[in-house]
Amino acid sequence: MRRRYGVTPTLFRVLYTRAPYLGFLSLVIYLGLARFLRIRAELGVLLQHFIAMQNGCTFCADIQLAEAAKQRIGRERFHELLEFERSGNFTPAEKAALGYAQAVNSSLHIPDEVWRALAEHFSERERIDIVWVCAIERYFNSIALPLRVGSDRLADRS
Repeated sequence: MRRRYGVTPTLFRVLYTRAPYLGFLSLVIYLGLARFLRIRAELGVLLQHFIAMQNGCTFCADIQLAEAAKQRIGRERFHELLEFERSGNFTPAEKAALGYAQAVNSSLHIPDEVWRALAEHFSERERIDIVWVCAIERYFNSIALPLRVGSDRLADRS
């Protein structure tokens, strides 16, 4: 992680030095997301950042912005995520995915209309990828937030 970001992020120093197997598991999950998803990488990063922002996880939101910079994804859309429904900077497919992320983050019982909107734009496999990305981000948030790990300002380094 130090090679990727220039510093070792706090969460890795706090948690993974004490439980290295969790660091390995998290790395496998992280690399799996990057390698095997069929949705666009940009959509994955948008979803992860959006959920992190909704949950108030500054560590995760920051690391996603740093990833966006590394992948050369413009940051301007990230500033409009919380207003995605009214923004003209998101496609209908992205709005459907963000609508799903918003719904699943507030309740694991997804309304039928949210799932139907997602199905209009994404294949079954892509929907599974969106579900996976949202679930993994919630998992990472549930680690960083209770440990009170905040932003390392990695995005500022990018």
